Amino acid sequence: MRAAVLAELGAPLVVEELALRPAAEHELIVRTEATAFCITDCLVTRGELGFPQPPTILGHSAVGVVEEVGPGVTRAKAGDRVVMPASPECGQCYWCVRGRPDQCAQLLVPARHVADRADGTPVTAEVGGVGSYAEYMNLREIAVFPVESDLEAELLSVVGCGVTSGLGAVFNAAQVQPGSSVAIVGAGHLGLWMVQGARAAGAAQIVVVEPRAHRRLLAGELGATDLVDPAEGDPVEQVRELTGGRGADYGLEAAGPPEAMAQAFAMTREAGTVVFTGVTDMTSEVSFPAVMIALQGRTIRSSQNGMCSMMRDIPLMVAMLESGVVDARPIINARYSLDQINDAAQAADSRAHLTGVLVF
Repeated sequence: MRAAVLAELGAPLVVEELALRPAAEHELIVRTEATAFCITDCLVTRGELGFPQPPTILGHSAVGVVEEVGPGVTRAKAGDRVVMPASPECGQCYWCVRGRPDQCAQLLVPARHVADRADGTPVTAEVGGVGSYAEYMNLREIAVFPVESDLEAELLSVVGCGVTSGLGAVFNAAQVQPGSSVAIVGAGHLGLWMVQGARAAGAAQIVVVEPRAHRRLLAGELGATDLVDPAEGDPVEQVRELTGGRGADYGLEAAGPPEAMAQAFAMTREAGTVVFTGVTDMTSEVSFPAVMIALQGRTIRSSQNGMCSMMRDIPLMVAMLESGVVDARPIINARYSLDQINDAAQAADSRAHLTGVLVF
């Protein structure tokens, strides 16, 4: 099979022929239909998130068709269409049985050996063990989620990252209520899903803070009621002015840098809810005034992949896509072949596109 391999940190990905490892017990072989290119992988290729160890295959949000299953597999069968998100769900670990599968013990496990280079060097799969920048994937059973949908592959390819992370932040982490106000910091791949989720949740006011004009415009088209340009003044003060001086009921961060987290916190009213989703590197830190935490009653939540239960939420979110409640088409604005993967990486890193999809 052909795959894009990260051969060394900081270097471009190399598309080469690999020998895919056969499916062992509780493993499947999936033919990739499409995979989203996430900006997180730009950070990963430079080693800014603390992994990986090359050579490895990146990619963590895809859709495909099961080609074969190993012994003991019960979740899917050959011919099934499946979605692969960044997060597995084993259903048996401490976190899964306590209703927090977003923290599944199988998420950050050692990299899996999934293929071999021509010289016999083992190649791993990173980021949840998916490795979707390849024509075929060797996957753990706990990482695949069957879907009964005829949607185009490129639309389903974003479910396991932007859709689950963005909609999950709204519905699972923030639990946005009808008639409420929501402030969203960042209108990229993740923030635009939050906009659609807040609209679907019935928020009366959706304020988006975004420095890029074309992204603000798209946020408005997707449901934002107010658009804030940070260049026009302190974004925190702009949001507070728009929300009656109190701040928003919910503040959602979808940008990454610590200053974005601090802004989302400060934009949220007393007794409001703040949700953090972004990360830039392993050393980033953010601080908040102690009195605002101790006395002002805010709820602060982190949101790894939308705090989703993939078994529960992926079918629900696919149904939302099928019914038109949310729409991936305006957010997917670039398509690539596997051979163009470094073009996709460059466009993501420079923010030239919102979401690029590799179609096989």
